[in-house]
Amino acid sequence: MSNDDVAYMRVALEEARKAIEEGNPPFGAVVTRDGEIVGGGHNRMQSEHDPTAHGEVVAIRAACRALGTVTLEGATVYTTCEPCLMCTGALIAAKVARVVIGAAWADAPGAFHPERGSLLGMAPHVRYPFEHVAGVLREECARLYAAPA
Repeated sequence: MSNDDVAYMRVALEEARKAIEEGNPPFGAVVTRDGEIVGGGHNRMQSEHDPTAHGEVVAIRAACRALGTVTLEGATVYTTCEPCLMCTGALIAAKVARVVIGAAWADAPGAFHPERGSLLGMAPHVRYPFEHVAGVLREECARLYAAPA
C-alpha cells in the first residue's frame, strides 16, 4: 500500500459520504491515471432510480467521458467496497490495470450480501486481467458501511 493509495482512497471515501447525503448506500470510487484523478463517483441507485448506478460504474463512466474513450488502460480504480459482480464486469470491460479496495464484503456483517458474488470471492476461480489490492483504509470504509442511516 502506497501513500497514493491512501490519499486516493480518502477521496473515494468522500464520494461515499456524498452518496449518504443524497440518500444512497455509502459506496464511492475514484479513477486515476498517470497520477491524476480522471473520474469519480458514488452510488446513485436510489436518487437516480437506476440499479446500475453503483459507485464504480459511475466513476468509470465519468473517467471515460473525461478522456474521450471507452477503455481505461493504465488506470487504477479506488473503491471503498469490494466490487460486486456487475462492477467487476465493468472493470474488466474498461480494461483497468489495477483496483484498490477499502472494505471487503465480510468486513461489515449484515451490510452486504456475499452470496451475490464479488471480486474477491471470485478471484480464486477466475483469472482477472488486473491487479487488485485489498484493505486500504479498511476499518474506516467498514465503519462507514456499518453506520446507521
